[in-house]
Amino acid sequence: MSFFSSIGKKVGEGFNSLGTKASNVVKKGVKVVSEDAGKIADVAGSVKGAADAVASVSGAIGSGAAFLAGGAALVGAEPIAAGLLGVSAAGKGVQGLAEGVSSVAGKVETAARTADTAAKTAKKGMSAMKHGEAAIDSMRRGDLRGAMDEGKTAIADVKAAEAGAKSIKKQIERNKKKKTK
Repeated sequence: MSFFSSIGKKVGEGFNSLGTKASNVVKKGVKVVSEDAGKIADVAGSVKGAADAVASVSGAIGSGAAFLAGGAALVGAEPIAAGLLGVSAAGKGVQGLAEGVSSVAGKVETAARTADTAAKTAKKGMSAMKHGEAAIDSMRRGDLRGAMDEGKTAIADVKAAEAGAKSIKKQIERNKKKKTK
């Protein structure tokens, strides 16, 4: 074997090894994201709902306390009015804080749902590739029925991945529209 042939072989083996390692890292990353993104989105949705409820209640308390403060001031109970105005300010402050938490939780939920969809789409794409390779292997062995079955599964996975990609595209477009408003 010549010098350049052996160098080419070593370089090729090195790139193949790096490609295999990168593929394994991507598979593990997709697995982690797909397992956790849905959970993160669910938790963020729950936090958003709770924050919305807190904002609603604290806003009502703030408004009610402001109304009562006005009445207390009219009857000459200025110290009570001052205390009620403090309660009103605190209620409105909590309302503003809760609305901020709700907004952030909504953004986290949207991002996590998009990541979950992306992970599921990637899994379907990888599955389609695996079934396509299996179909080719079945044809090489002369197993046409097995090749047809694997081909059908690969086509179904490709269609599912395509639907996921369209969904991700729509989610991204919705987010772009929200940002431009």
